[in-house]
Order: sequence, then structure tokens, then C-alpha cells
Amino acid sequence: MKRVGIATATAAVAALALALVLGLLGGTPTGAGDNGDGYRLFCGPGLTPATPNHKASWLGGVVLDFGRGTPCPDPQPSSAGVLFHSVAGGDGAFSLLKLGWLYVLLVFLVTLLAAWAVQARGPLRLLFLVPPLVPLLEPAFARLFISTFAEPAGLFGAYTLLLGVAVIAATRAGDGFARLAALLLVAAGGVVGGLAKIGFLPLFVLAVLVCAVTAARPGHGRWWTGRIVGPALAILLVLEIIAPVRANLAWQERNYADVNAVNVVYTLTLAELPGSAPRLGLPESAQSSAGHAYYPEGPEALAGSDVLLEDPSTVKRKAWDLLLEHPFVLVHAIGIGLQATLGRSLPYLPDQPWTPVSRPPDGSAPVSGDMGGDATTFQQWLDGMGIPWLPALLVFLGLAAAVVALVRRQRSTTRYGVVAGVAVTSALGIAAMAVVGDGYFEIAKHLWLAAYLLDVTALSLCVMVAPVVLRRGRELWNRRRAGTTVPPAREPEPAAPVS
Repeated sequence: MKRVGIATATAAVAALALALVLGLLGGTPTGAGDNGDGYRLFCGPGLTPATPNHKASWLGGVVLDFGRGTPCPDPQPSSAGVLFHSVAGGDGAFSLLKLGWLYVLLVFLVTLLAAWAVQARGPLRLLFLVPPLVPLLEPAFARLFISTFAEPAGLFGAYTLLLGVAVIAATRAGDGFARLAALLLVAAGGVVGGLAKIGFLPLFVLAVLVCAVTAARPGHGRWWTGRIVGPALAILLVLEIIAPVRANLAWQERNYADVNAVNVVYTLTLAELPGSAPRLGLPESAQSSAGHAYYPEGPEALAGSDVLLEDPSTVKRKAWDLLLEHPFVLVHAIGIGLQATLGRSLPYLPDQPWTPVSRPPDGSAPVSGDMGGDATTFQQWLDGMGIPWLPALLVFLGLAAAVVALVRRQRSTTRYGVVAGVAVTSALGIAAMAVVGDGYFEIAKHLWLAAYLLDVTALSLCVMVAPVVLRRGRELWNRRRAGTTVPPAREPEPAAPVS
């Protein structure tokens, strides 16, 4: 009962803190305004923004209230859509605050399970849950729980996945149901996060790998029973997700094949590989539009786009082949994606509720550096970052910590490097999916979840090195005290007798 009570208190504190950050317990709610992507989800249950023009994008505020209309025929297949339907189904008015409360409840439930399981080896292991939880409460991340985007489902999935990995790091196979709870968290997090949008699929891949290599032995069964549960769960996950992933890819191809192709070719390939237009089947004049995206002016403003739009999928595949021929260019592009995680605040998405007097800053959709739609403003945005090399350093340290954790598994704090490894590998995967899938356009939003994962990596590294630093500090302190202690005076020895 004590273990359950501590777990309940921990989960309640986490949920309460999240509700306070979101402004759900009084004050002004904090969310994220729509940039046009929200329609993909809220059109599914037939929601209509309660605004004069019945639109929610680029209004200078977060549209919280919705009426009812006709459901659209082709909403985005997403786990976020399932969560949206769970609170927006039925008739009558709807408020995004209900969605915010749903995420608070879900955070409470998964934290409760993780806090119970991680105490299998003592309540002090609750500290292992700190790295996934603390970044979740940062306003830059938490505010998207009150939005119409797919990103919050990805954030919740990543949080759940990392809670499960943290429990695995803090327990052993013989801890039975604690390990089973950890595998359940990893599997649920991978499915919810990986199916939020196709760019978050690396979360699912990591969840499958973690399940496949994790042992869980409930009760006192034979040793081999502990090796079956995890791989069996991994196989079930793969079989379960094949159809949803194919549906998501088909939806993306139906609705955004031209947009994605234009962004990959113009903002990435032509910008990083000048003179490559003929290799892509485009006229040489296309180089003059390098660095510009599909939005906001449309493809008509881009030289040579008419050729691309005749067969966007073929041109995009040529761009991918060209990037594979120049791996250093691809690595550089992924590095820029990692650098973009420093722009996780997404200032072009307002956080205050919309009112009839709300207005966007310039009366239209912004063209800012963190949107990556213009080469000049994008480079200025990158150049203005204080520590541009920090994300790359975290990637290196996170991967090194994972190697150390796999080599030296005796100490629990060392084994916690697995959490850093899973988090940083997921961030790398999302960065690669973002730049390869949509170039540099709106890269800060596409890498927003990777920013959360890098923050988890940083705190996980702190969990690993803190005991070492404290132990070394204590040793140095003891040596210093021993060196400054004055030894007691000795009595003089008697003089030798004179012969």
C-alpha cells in the first residue's frame, strides 16, 4: 500500500503541475495557434471553429471553441485523431480545454504505472522518472497539448515510451510485473507516438527494438520464459502497425506529394547542392529559386516548378538518390535539423486564446526564419543561435552513454544511459525524417519533438554522472581535510648518553 500511495502521489504531482502549466486550473489557458495543419484532425469529427470566417489558422490566437459541421471525407490517419475523437465525438459545442484535460489524465495514468513499477528496487528509483517528466512541463512543449496538431500525441507517446525505458533501466528481469509494466509503457508509447504522424515513426522503431531485447520474467519460471515476452510483444507491435503506417503514407501521398517534393528539392537539394537541377530533371533556371518553399507564395513563384509538379514523386526520389550520393551533405542537413531544435518555442504560433480583437502580427501568415521558407531569413535565424553546437554535442554524449550502459550494466545509474541512448536515437531519426521528407520548411516545428528528446538526453546524462561527481567531490573534500589537519606535537626524544 505504501508503494501504491507513493506512486499515486507522484502521478498526482505530475498531473497537477501539467494542469497548472496549461492554465487549466485558473488563469489564462496556454496553447498553440493553428498554422493550417489543424484542419487535418478537427475536420474528422466535423468540428467548425467558432470564428467569424469559421477558420482557425493565422488568427493571432488559439481558437478554443468549436461548433459542429460536416465531417470531412479524408482526415489525417493519426493516433492524435483517435484522442481527438474520444473527447470531440457527439453533438454540441466543443472546447480544446477538454483535450487538454484528456492529456492531463493520460499523463497521470502512465506516470502512476511507471512510479509503481520503478519502486520494485526501492522508492529512491523514482528519481529515474525525472528526466522524461521535467521537460514535459516546459511551456514550450506542454502548451501544444491545447492545440489541434498531431504533435501532442507524439509528445505523450515519447513521454510514455521513455518512462518505460526508465523503469527497465532501474529494474531487472526478475522483478516480474514491474518489467511487464515497463514493456507495456514502451509498447503503448511507441504506438501512440509513432502513429501521431509519419515523421515520428522512429519512436515506434525504437519501441520495437527495446521490447525485442528486454527480458521480463514474472514469477519463478524458467530462465527462457523471461526471453520470450519482450520479443513476442515486438512481433505483435510490428504486425499491428503495418496497416496504419501504410494508410498514413497513402494519405500523405494523396494530399501533400507536390508540397513535400517542392520543399525537398528547393529548400534542401538545390540549396545544398548548387547546379544539381539537371540531375533532377529540372531546368537550370530552377537554381534561382533555391532556398524557397512551397508556401507562402505557392509553387508558381518558383522557377521550374511546373516540370516538378508533373511528376513530383519521381523528382523527389531523384533528390533522395542525389543526397545518398553525397552523404556528407545529408549529414550536414541532419545537423541543421538538430540545430533547429533550439527553436522549440515556435514564436509564430501564438499561445494566448483567440478573441474577436486578436490579430496576427502582420495580418497574414508569417515568413520567419524558423519556418525555413526563405533562405535568407532561415540562415539569419540559424546564425542568431547562442550555442548552435549544443544539440550535436548532446547527440555524441547520448550515444556514448548508451555504449557505456551496454558495457557496464552493473550500476543502475550507468544502465540509465540506455534512456539517453533511446532518446537521442529517436531525436536523430526524427531529424532525418524531417529534412528528407520536407526539406528545411517549417523545420523548427518538425523538430519540436526532437527538442524534447534532447532535453531528456541531457537530464539522463546528469543522472549518470551525478553519483560519480558527488563521489569524487567527497573524496577530494576528505583528502583536503586530511591534508590541512595539523598533526599532534611529539615529545622530544631524550639525548643519547655521552660515552
